Parts: sequence; structure tokens; C-alpha cells
Amino acid sequence: MSGVVVLGGAGGIGSAVVRALLAEGRQVAVVDVAPPERVDVPWIRGDASDPATIDAAFDALGGVTGLVHCLLSEHRAPFAEQTADALRRVLDIGAVSALEPLQQLVARAEGRPCAAVLVSSIHAGLAWGGQAPYAMAKAALEALGRAAAVELGPRGLRCNVVRPGFVMVPRNAHRWQNTDTRDALTGLQPLGELAQPDDIARVVAFLLSDQARAVSGETVTVDGAMTAALPEPPAT
Repeated sequence: MSGVVVLGGAGGIGSAVVRALLAEGRQVAVVDVAPPERVDVPWIRGDASDPATIDAAFDALGGVTGLVHCLLSEHRAPFAEQTADALRRVLDIGAVSALEPLQQLVARAEGRPCAAVLVSSIHAGLAWGGQAPYAMAKAALEALGRAAAVELGPRGLRCNVVRPGFVMVPRNAHRWQNTDTRDALTGLQPLGELAQPDDIARVVAFLLSDQARAVSGETVTVDGAMTAALPEPPAT
């Protein structure tokens, strides 16, 4: 089967995506700033916003027709204390870094069908105190994905976005490992349980597959219906 480049493949969701793709028999190359965690895939350690790093990832596999963007950055601070420099850095890592890989994917596919999945967040459509740069980057990533689907679709690209809700990854372990916080978060989920990284990875793998051959330009929310629920006012 054809190869997939996974940007941010060492993260909680990224590593689950790598496992899911390997289980399907796909070839995978990982780009991450973290030291290599696996010996069964080409692991390019470097900045995914560097074109040379992206070149190395695509060169490591023959016939790449898939791309997954799992990169993120945060600068948590009250809105009044945010700076333009911090905002630009978060945007560069969380959104701008997807441009070069998308261009490379289409160029190297040379007209063959190819697919990309950009991993966003429910923060792209909602606001949470102290997270303005992160929310802005994820919203920009989604906009970039839609533009790619429309403009590059005639050249064979399907591009979709997965928008996870709260996922039990190491980055937020301080929340789900605390019993009270975990219970509160679970209470926000109509399905009554928190998502695991593998839950997101399975959706990503589906969108990359031929089973989703007619799906493009979509944002798929995976949050257990949390953002679909309208809070009920207190009974009078």
C-alpha cells in the first residue's frame, strides 16, 4: 500500500495514527522534534516547518499518497497578556506548517489520488480562557484544509479535518488522572466516556482510505456529542 507522512507522530494522537496505519499495512514516515520512538518506521527528527525536513520525510518513502498533520503549539495566557510574537509562533507551528506538506503531497502524487487529514480541535469553533493563539491556529488550519480541498481537488487531493474534543493524551494527563476533574469532563459527554487517542486515529485512517473516496472538504467532529449538547437552564 502507498505511504503516509505523519507530522507530529510522537504525540498522543499522532502515535495512535501511526499504529493504526501500520496495522492496515500502510508504509509510514514520521516527522517530529522528539527523539525516535520506533525502529519500524523512518523517523525524521526536525522542524516540520522546514522544507528540508519535509523533503526528507517524503524521500524516505516511495509513492507517498497520504499526509496527516498532528502538530500543535500553545501559549497559555490571559488575552490581555498575549503578544503578537507568541501568536505568530503558535500559528506557524499549528497551521502554517501544513502548507508545504500539502503542496509536496500533490506535486509528488503527480495526478494520482491522494489524501490528507489535518487534526484540529473543538477549540477552533469555541473559546476557552487563556487559549486564544491555540484556538486561532486550529481555526486557520481548518480554513487551510477547506481551501486545499477546493483548489487541489482537481489535481487529485482529498483533504479533510478531524476535530477532536477532549482526548486522554499525555499532554492533558493532569486533568484525566484527577478523579474530580475526570468526572466533570465525563459529565459533559452525552456518550458518558472520554475519547482515547485510538478513537481519533480510526477516524483519520478511514478518511485516508478508499472507503472515503468521495469525502473531501469536511470537518469531522469526534467529541462524543459534547459540543452538540445545549445546556439546559435550571428548572423553575
